[in-house]
Amino acid sequence: MNTEPRGAVHWIDHFVVGTNNMSAWVDWAVNSTGIARQPIIGLTTAARKRNIKITSFLWWEGGSCRIGAFLQPEFYPPAKELGKDLPRCGFYIRPEDIDKHLRRLDRHKVLHTDAIRTAADGDEGTVIYFADPDGNQYEFWAPVQMPEGAMDIATEESVGRISHAVFGARDLQKNAAFFAKYCGIEAEQDSKTAEGTLVLRLRAGGRLIYKRVDQVDERCSGHGTWWDMHTALTVRQEEFLPSYRKMWDGIPEEKAYKADLNLTIAEQEALPARTGLHRSPVGIRWKEICSRGDEFYDWDCHSFHFIGGKPLSANDSMARYEAIEQEDYLLELAQSIGKADQPDLMKGLGKDNPFNL
Repeated sequence: MNTEPRGAVHWIDHFVVGTNNMSAWVDWAVNSTGIARQPIIGLTTAARKRNIKITSFLWWEGGSCRIGAFLQPEFYPPAKELGKDLPRCGFYIRPEDIDKHLRRLDRHKVLHTDAIRTAADGDEGTVIYFADPDGNQYEFWAPVQMPEGAMDIATEESVGRISHAVFGARDLQKNAAFFAKYCGIEAEQDSKTAEGTLVLRLRAGGRLIYKRVDQVDERCSGHGTWWDMHTALTVRQEEFLPSYRKMWDGIPEEKAYKADLNLTIAEQEALPARTGLHRSPVGIRWKEICSRGDEFYDWDCHSFHFIGGKPLSANDSMARYEAIEQEDYLLELAQSIGKADQPDLMKGLGKDNPFNL
């Protein structure tokens, strides 16, 4: 029997990049994936007065998968060739739809490669590499074996949920040990996997993939210049807070928010795996309540956070789930550490008086 580890990660709920042109990025996302357009956040005077950053999140129908972008304060560095830049985000597609996706990318003048047959990253299938206007890179992934639930939510253009994310790592084993301990993900061994590649299989079938590199990826959120790029990992709703508590017991907290530390790139890259402030309205409240951040970093400056998932199948499978947002845990978090009697912390929490995010 394959027993599920406590706190196991089941899916990548969302993947967030940076952009230098939010309108162009949203147009690209709609055209390349068929996802529904959403309003851009942060463009009102009220938002400016609250210091809300300019961002856009686009949801797959069903709500348990999304992509997003934040407008960056500086210009991005030039991108590497397609299929080489990191990090990258993959999306499931059906093998029989490959030609349709290639035609759509051509129609919208999205930079892409031809379809490539491969098993280098732990699964056998066909990949198409493509990029957004800022040079952030992505993959359409058509596996030979499609995981249950991978295409149950899809865009109008038959692009399924997030299949995998690819990151760089200077030490594969450090990151393998980190995710095994705190995310219930064990490294896979497969003779077809490319040398210098670490495959971490999620419970529902997706993957976190690490490629051995000499230098940390330029566009990762642990570099203080950049804002809010991250990857959100889905755990069962009852494992959400226990997963954070385990992490808080095992790794340090950042001394201050990364943009305020004024560290050199070398100093940033020398920091250990750690937790830190996720500078969103929810993340700020979270840190006020428990003095620990809900964002966590691997050993190579890439940031993540957990999101809760409520299974929608009668057999308790997480093939399909309802996302439980971080704000829904704030009251439980305060109660769990004995701070429910502090009016300043409790203001705006609870179902009858929801926190205005």
